[in-house]
Order: sequence, then structure tokens, then C-alpha cells
Amino acid sequence: MFIVFAKSATCLILGLVLLVALYKRSWLENQLEKPGVPWLFLFWFVLRLLPFLGIYVLLSYEPQSDVRDYYYPIAMGAGTGKVLYRDVYCPYSPFFGYYLAVPLWLWNSTRMVVLTMTVVEALGVWLTYRANDRSESRGERLFRALFYYLLPVPFVFCVMSGQEDVSLWIFALLAGQAVAGGHSFRAGLWFGLGLLSTKAVFVLLFVPFIFLVTNKVRFLAGCIVLGLPVLIFLYWKTDLLFMTQPLEEGTYLKAPNIRSVLAPIVGEAINTLVKFENYAGLLLTMAVTLGVLLTMRTRNVRRSIALLYVLMFSLTTVVQHNAISNYAYLFMLPLVFSMLDFRDRGSCVALIVFNIGAAIHPSYWWRIGQPFYYGFSQLNQPAYWADYGLELFLVAGFAYIAFRAARALKSDMIFVEQ
Repeated sequence: MFIVFAKSATCLILGLVLLVALYKRSWLENQLEKPGVPWLFLFWFVLRLLPFLGIYVLLSYEPQSDVRDYYYPIAMGAGTGKVLYRDVYCPYSPFFGYYLAVPLWLWNSTRMVVLTMTVVEALGVWLTYRANDRSESRGERLFRALFYYLLPVPFVFCVMSGQEDVSLWIFALLAGQAVAGGHSFRAGLWFGLGLLSTKAVFVLLFVPFIFLVTNKVRFLAGCIVLGLPVLIFLYWKTDLLFMTQPLEEGTYLKAPNIRSVLAPIVGEAINTLVKFENYAGLLLTMAVTLGVLLTMRTRNVRRSIALLYVLMFSLTTVVQHNAISNYAYLFMLPLVFSMLDFRDRGSCVALIVFNIGAAIHPSYWWRIGQPFYYGFSQLNQPAYWADYGLELFLVAGFAYIAFRAARALKSDMIFVEQ
């Protein structure tokens, strides 16, 4: 349980620093206005590189979980010429392993995977910061970047877990910028590259993109130009493994999500629906997204993409039975830059508390045996009650974030003009 205590202590410290930053926001924004200072690099250096060096070099900690069991073997297989899916089990998109193989040529270590993820995240922060350059002052945008870097979810899942989720937002942002500029074919290229480079869940964004893009034929053409040759190659080399292996990940029961919190109430009868739950969740996500798209009042495409991205992935985390709170990392960056109103101190504090819970829960749930409760009688020790209570809180938090994103789109509540 040491890792749980370490993450808990880290999250609490970050939470306290964030509260101080909120209190001193005006002063900090004035300081960040100073020209000639590479603030974004300094944020990354102090809040990503130095913690990385402390954890993995000074303390000689070895990355665990997905980095050890998935990312590193996939990258090593890709780097040695193996065919992903056929020769190496891969639940991610086909280009993912080849991207990771490049930095491993410089340093063949699982630690290099984590360091690479911090650089990918820094790219995402820079692109998002640049995308907001028409809306707020430099100091205000830099404060958003600082606030993001200090949030427990990005810190823990990037530095301590080496997660790749922020890469989905990078491709969504680049495709969204192309849509906003009227470049439908380029948007299709970026979207296709995102689908080939991240993971299957990226395909959910097809609905809002095909709805918002000006020239749908050119957008589809951009997707096909990249996607069809890769599809043909993968089918030739792997048959349908490139589809079945990512889909296998969706069969595992995880927590927290609507199933995990309803199971103690419904009992084992809920298992009769297990084959249909993810399909039902997918349909619900699509239906809600379409409903919002048809009634939304927000006309700014860049901001619409960001809000729809937050809506879809926060809602998906609620309704998919393989969802875990790591998915908060998927949308935390666009949430901070496009949704968060720093004048609303209550919402800011709630987001900090939500981050603390979301950052701690996966490790806690894993280390108490990944319990799944089919009755309240199974909550027979304090550790299980704490887990179930945290699950209820997190599912409510994800649902509320989805609600706020949908309301912002439908009511044209603009905190950040873009």
C-alpha cells in the first residue's frame, strides 16, 4: 500500500498548493505577464522533469502497471520489426508502439516511456495554450497552464503512472483547429492520424466532427487516405486481431462506473446484461451527444470541440463498465482551458477534491483486490466501504462534469472566448 500512501500525500500537497494559487491568482497572473520568461518550459521542468528525476533516478523507482505490462513491450516489439497484434499483444492503435519505439532507441528503459509521456503532455499544454491566444491575457492563460500542471490527476497519471491519454486531446485539438479554419480535408487527416495513433475510443469523436465539419466529403476523404492503406495492411498481416485485441479491453469489469455503483443494489442479476452494457452505454453517449449537437447554441467551433470532447469522455466514463478514474486524464486539459471559471471558487475547489479522489482510487482499488460488490453484505470491512464511497463520489463527479459541459454548449455559457 506504499504507493497509495505516496500518491495520497502527493495529491494532498498539490491540493493545498492549488488552494494557495487560487487565493493569489491575481498576483500570480501579474507575475506571469512578465515578458521574456519561458513559463511553460519552467512549469514542465519544475512540475514534471524534476519529479521524474526524483522518483525514477534518485529513488530508482521502476514504472509499473501499463508502462511495464503494455507500453514497453509494445514499443520494444515495434522497434524490433515485429507486427503488432500478430506478434505482440496490443490493445492500442497501430502507430502507438512505433511512436514509443523511437525514444527507446535513445534510452532502452521503461523510465524513458514515462519521460516521453511528460513531453507529449507538454506538447498538449503548449498547443492548448496557443489555441486560446485570442481570448485571455498571457498571464491568465499561463495561470490556467500552471493550475493544470498542479492538478493531482495530470500529475499522478503522467509522472507516476506514465499514461498516454492526453494524446487523444492533441489530435482532437489539431483536427478541431482545421475544422474551424475551414480545412475539411486536413481535419480528416488529423482525425485519421488520431485514430491510428491513440486508441479505439478516439472513434467516438467522429460524431461531433462529422456534424461540425463544413465539407463532409473532404473530411471523409482525409480519413480514408490515411486509414484505408493501414486497414488493408493490418488485415493482410493480422486478420482481425487489430480489432479484436482493443475490443477485448472493453470486456473487463472495472470501477468506478455506473455498473460498479449499482451492482450492490441490483445484485448478481446485473450480470445478465453484461454482454449488452457497453453497447447500451455507447448508444447513450451517442444519443446525448447528438441531442446536444442539435440544440447547442455555442457557435465557436474550437470551443465546441473542447466542450464536446469533455462531454463525451466524462459521460463514457460513467456508462462503460470497463471505465476507471484514469479517464479523467483524458479531458482534464480542455476542461481547465475551456470550462473552468476561476471566479467560481466553489467549482474550483470541487474540481481539486475530485482530482484527489480520481488520482488515488485506481491504485487503492487495485491494492485491495479489485473488489466488485454484488450486495452490501460484501462491504464487510472499512477498506471496502471507503472504496464504495469513493466510487459513488467519482461517478457523481464524472456525471456532473458531463452535465456542465452539455449545459455550457446548450446555453452558450462562455467562460473563455476562443
